[in-house]
Amino acid sequence: SARWILHKMPKHARTVCLEFFGQARDAIPSIVEIKDYLDAEAKKGGAILAGLEHLDERYLRAVGYATKSKRGVLPKMALFGDIVGDDDEAVARAASEVIRMANARVGEGFVAVSPEARKKFWLDRARTAAIAKHTNAFKVNEDVVIPLNRMGEYTDGIERINIELSARNKLQLLTELRAFFAKGNLPLGKSDDGEGIPPADLLQDRVKQAEQLIDRVQARWSYLLAQLDLPLREAKADLVTLLNDDFLEADAAWIDARLAQQPDATVFRVVQDRTIRLSWKRELRAPLRQIFNGAAFKPILDECAAIQKRVLRGRVFVALHMHAGDGNVHTNIPVNSDDYEMLQDAHAAVARIMLLARSLDGVISGEHGIGITKLEFLTEDEIGDFRVYKQRIDPEGHFNKGKLLNLPELHADLRNAYTPSFGLMGHESLIMQQSDIGAIANSVKDCLRCGKCKPVCATHVPRANLLYSPRNKILATSLLVEAFLYEEQTRRGVSIKHWDEFSDVADHCTLCHKCVNPCPVDIDFGDVSMNMRNLLRKMGQKKFNPGTAASMFFLNATDPATINATREVMIRWGYQAQRFGHELLKKFAKKQTKAPPATVGRAPMKEQVIHFINKKMPGNLPKKTARALLDIEDDKIVPIIRDPQQTTADTEAVFYFPGCGSERLFSQVGLATQAMLWHVGVQTVLPPGYLCCGYPQRGNGQQDKADKMMTDNRVLFHRVANTLNYLDIKTVVVSCGTCYDQLATYEFDKIFPGCRIVDIHEYLMEKGVKLEGVAGVRYMYHEPCHNPMKLQDSVKTVNALITTVDHVKIEKNERCCGESGTLAVGRPDISTQVRFRKEEEMRKGADKLRADGFDGEVKILTSCPSCMQGLTRYNDDAGTDADYIVIEMAKYLLGENWMPDYVAKANNGGIERVLV
Repeated sequence: SARWILHKMPKHARTVCLEFFGQARDAIPSIVEIKDYLDAEAKKGGAILAGLEHLDERYLRAVGYATKSKRGVLPKMALFGDIVGDDDEAVARAASEVIRMANARVGEGFVAVSPEARKKFWLDRARTAAIAKHTNAFKVNEDVVIPLNRMGEYTDGIERINIELSARNKLQLLTELRAFFAKGNLPLGKSDDGEGIPPADLLQDRVKQAEQLIDRVQARWSYLLAQLDLPLREAKADLVTLLNDDFLEADAAWIDARLAQQPDATVFRVVQDRTIRLSWKRELRAPLRQIFNGAAFKPILDECAAIQKRVLRGRVFVALHMHAGDGNVHTNIPVNSDDYEMLQDAHAAVARIMLLARSLDGVISGEHGIGITKLEFLTEDEIGDFRVYKQRIDPEGHFNKGKLLNLPELHADLRNAYTPSFGLMGHESLIMQQSDIGAIANSVKDCLRCGKCKPVCATHVPRANLLYSPRNKILATSLLVEAFLYEEQTRRGVSIKHWDEFSDVADHCTLCHKCVNPCPVDIDFGDVSMNMRNLLRKMGQKKFNPGTAASMFFLNATDPATINATREVMIRWGYQAQRFGHELLKKFAKKQTKAPPATVGRAPMKEQVIHFINKKMPGNLPKKTARALLDIEDDKIVPIIRDPQQTTADTEAVFYFPGCGSERLFSQVGLATQAMLWHVGVQTVLPPGYLCCGYPQRGNGQQDKADKMMTDNRVLFHRVANTLNYLDIKTVVVSCGTCYDQLATYEFDKIFPGCRIVDIHEYLMEKGVKLEGVAGVRYMYHEPCHNPMKLQDSVKTVNALITTVDHVKIEKNERCCGESGTLAVGRPDISTQVRFRKEEEMRKGADKLRADGFDGEVKILTSCPSCMQGLTRYNDDAGTDADYIVIEMAKYLLGENWMPDYVAKANNGGIERVLV
């Protein structure tokens, strides 16, 4: 049984960051001092220590820690702590005292008060999994618990292990280099004058010098490794002899000065504080460059560097981070799982670590428990009670069969442990060499399995489908790549089933790219998904999808007649049919949306039909595109739209790229943007004809089509810029975040020199346009996954643009709308699962706005055409209405008939058509 006690969070909190620049053993006592002080404060009813976390120097390096101190060097360790309490003054006083304690231990302290600043302080601690990036996320991860007053001895012990491991790795490097020089036939290039290679006798003399160098360095490093425990006083004569050569300088006076400060110093101490370094760069690389000086010897130096890199890959080290308040130390050893000797070195290091922990009165079972790796370090007395208990309550062995039991026949130990390793695959596979799958495998190999991507992922919906978080999709991708390689090497081709599974993983992504922000190793599974879809197309394994095919046909079309005909069939008739189907089958649809079924793979056809109609598509769309209404469909002319009454030849001109959603689908968005630009008195230049930015093509795996489209667009825009150079365009305006992200790759500053890209709403804010005192309506805001507002937080921009008469703040409504371009028509089953979360947020947001009895209209505004379509599907669920911000502004500032009024004014002498 258990009793849970829920504590109310104190009102005030401050986060401290403490950086220590002395040796860890000297800084560690501050942990005990801080904890004792705050424990005493808590007993008196004052401030409380809510968390205290530690990172050692290796972890700080791994997470890319930016030092807050002005010292300009990386700390030896850092502590992050939360100090909380109901008395703000007591919390502030405690934080100040904690920093004073750090100052007394060669440390510096920094305090964060605001939630944003506190979050930044903790961000580095959240990225600790990055320690294993260089070993493709594989590490031996043990945790032990050490008494806080002996933590300094533990860190010293770990440093001793690290120094020995590093020294042995460097000695292995010397062995490899000696073998390289001894084998002869060294690689040579042409001499500096390009007339041939140097004579053999000259090379032989240089090789002899290199071998003598290696011998001297080996004597030095071997001595240091063997004599780490030797008192510095006794090692004085040997050190002076070994260190006094052409590249290192040391004398008796230097050692005497150190002994005066620290009479009991050992060789370990001076190696630990890096007074004496075992340096490849200084002791080997630099002198080798002097010996093999000249272009002819560059291949030799390159091979030496390659040997060093290969040997360094097998170096084992131990990194520490701990829950400093309770002494639980995470002892991590990154290892390449395809390197057997490295694994053995790591296992030997673990044995030393366990022995060290016990010698300091610690225990080897921390929050991670025992598992299979610690079993061999437990005594029978320690494990006996557990085994008796397990036998009593689970005699059949149903729970964790064989785990921690003395049952040799089950081999519940490391003998059957397995981890996939891309290094084991080799590169002999044809599929790795002849396709993009090698690049895909390489892009996900650093995944640390930490799961920090899960909360932000749109397709990770635990109550509908919890299998498709980025972490899980990376695991699936890795396993499928292994399957591809195995099948390619053992049979004729890859199973169709595996290609279908590969496609399913790629489909479960909205391409929002939000997973890259919390990822410690910066994996963007949105980019990976696009590459997977592109690979499927290139390999001829992309299955035909009528919804996706129809959408892409509409977006790829450039001929006005084709666009208008497709729009009539798909948008007008198709949307009407979908809405009719919804009314006919809404009983089944409501059942499906209330509890979306989890899927692995594509849902059956009958379910897909219900998924497709379970939420109504928007109605009452404009019958014509924006270009058709303004008669500017000709792709040979550049339209310049302006109010002849307000503008002159010198009036500011902007280039507006409407994109597919704002022009072909929701033409009212493009027209509202043009109307507001007309309203603020600028000249609006539109691109010639119907253009697409290329992102939808990339998102659907048509990378070659996207590349051609983007190249054609950039060439066309250069022609427009040359033709209209007299307008001096400095601003490119967009009304779609996806277009913004894609156009950012176009290098517009080279097309219109000195220009910038800006969202229409931010542009209107700059012009001082505001919608104030709106009555009878309250708003929520949906931020698109591809947010076009880059200048500041988009919620601030929306609140700056629109205020209601009752001054109710517009708040962001979280989660993806589920539309995601063509996802809703291509994989409606996935879209239903995504919408499940959004529907809850919509209801919650609308209820909050009506909580005070407000009975007016509740609207949700957005700045993405695809999102506007997606949000209208919730109108019946949440009693809301979805609209675009710029449309809402046009409606109130320009009048209810703003659209026909603008079209009439533009068509009545407001459009200049320039042949390009």
